[in-house]
Amino acid sequence: MKIPNFLLIDVMIGERFVCQLKYLGRPFPSVVGGVILPTYDGDDIKRFVEEKRPSLIGKGYRIEFSNQSV
Repeated sequence: MKIPNFLLIDVMIGERFVCQLKYLGRPFPSVVGGVILPTYDGDDIKRFVEEKRPSLIGKGYRIEFSNQSV
């Protein structure tokens, strides 16, 4: 299985789309149901979003993973 070079992240506040970011962090391999899958650290993704968009700190944003580039 080819692991993508980046992860697309949509940032939402409520139902409103705020921005899309490309997360370039490396996934960790994990065995799930006998299959090796890439997994990401949620805290690292949150730090990445807040570093790129500091105005979101404390605003109750939501991180969605996307398959489609905006």
